[in-house]
Amino acid sequence: MPDIVEIIKEQHRQVEELLTQAAEDSADQAALLAEVARMLLPHSEAEEDFVYPTIREKAAETGDEVRDGVEEHHQIEDMLKNLLDGSPDDPGFRGTIAAITGELRHHVQEEEEELLPILADRLSDAEREEMGRRFVEVTTGVPPQSVHGAGPAGGETRRELYEKAKEQDIPGRSKMTKEQLAEAVGEG
Repeated sequence: MPDIVEIIKEQHRQVEELLTQAAEDSADQAALLAEVARMLLPHSEAEEDFVYPTIREKAAETGDEVRDGVEEHHQIEDMLKNLLDGSPDDPGFRGTIAAITGELRHHVQEEEEELLPILADRLSDAEREEMGRRFVEVTTGVPPQSVHGAGPAGGETRRELYEKAKEQDIPGRSKMTKEQLAEAVGEG
């Protein structure tokens, strides 16, 4: 079953990987950044909606860290939106990708070292699983059993299917759901 702490960490890794790919010269930066936005915006909203409030409820002393986390979300989102409105040929485009990557790494480190351990320590297994189910559904639009192996594409992750679609040069892949990617690459 999905544990909220593990799900958040996994989504962090996926976004970091996309940003690493977007920094490469040969990358389809626009598509990769669109994929980052597709993943990151619902992730941040879900954290602000019910993850951070739970952390504050369980550990009131984290108020400043939670406020900082929300502010970091907004800074990263603003930079990302500016990139999406621009072109890879614009001056400063690569620098902004580097800035987003640096800010995200800082945010992820603080969140994983200071905030997520509160959930791991102060919520029961069942509470973490229920929050994880809700987080998966809100951030992906897919019920958790589909994300974790049931349904189309078996055990492949959306990221793995996206990479196959990229290899096959399937247009529109960055906007596709896991199920659509599975169908597009012939595994659905």
